[in-house]
Amino acid sequence: MTQLTVFLRKEVLGGWRNKKIIICGVIFLMVGMLSPFLAKIMPDIFSSMVTDGIQITVSTPTSVDSWMQFYGNIGSLGLLVFVILFADTICAEIEQGTLINLITKGLPRQTILLAKTLYLYFLWTLFYAAAFLICLLYTRIYFNDSLTHHLISAGFSYWLFGLLSISLLLLSSAFAKNVYQVLLFLAAFYGIGVLGSLFESLQKINPYSLSSQTIAYIQGNSELMDFLPAVLIAVVGSFLSLIISRSIFQKRKL
Repeated sequence: MTQLTVFLRKEVLGGWRNKKIIICGVIFLMVGMLSPFLAKIMPDIFSSMVTDGIQITVSTPTSVDSWMQFYGNIGSLGLLVFVILFADTICAEIEQGTLINLITKGLPRQTILLAKTLYLYFLWTLFYAAAFLICLLYTRIYFNDSLTHHLISAGFSYWLFGLLSISLLLLSSAFAKNVYQVLLFLAAFYGIGVLGSLFESLQKINPYSLSSQTIAYIQGNSELMDFLPAVLIAVVGSFLSLIISRSIFQKRKL
């Protein structure tokens, strides 16, 4: 436990010194704050773009629009930036040789992997929860309606998708030689998920649905239990990814 605590402290200090924690924190806070604001001013933006002879009809924004902005931004900015910043979590240290001294002094490789897993899981949970709660606060301020449904289900669904993405990140970083291979592996996973979502028969078992169906939850068109197979596959997939990561990392030459 002492070794785990020490390495976790090293990860946190490293993330703070190289500004990765600060960058992620700022981006997630901006997503939480700006999503409701953008939903609120969107009609004014469209109105300012109207020219003579062209009429644009824009519906009054609601809390649903705020959450649509949030989940659009959290995917295109939040999770994407998080993955890019931490894609080198293992492969970079192997390439730079920074783990050799620690391992030769008796630090187990499984402790290193466990510390990195807990570190990334904690950061994702912290940043995502903060952005979610900030968005919830400003949505309540800007929009006084009761049109949103299943917010907890939507929040949990995307959080779990983030954990799956991080687990796959750790898996790819365990065998990849550089960050580009990690990102290529994750892009392939994402692409397969997108292609699978095109087939309605696969949606309920496709982990990608955990991110793509959040608005359906909020609009009341779906419930999390409808996608229980996808939830179970995401949990099992995350667990298996970590087990395989451990096996690969244990055998990898430093």
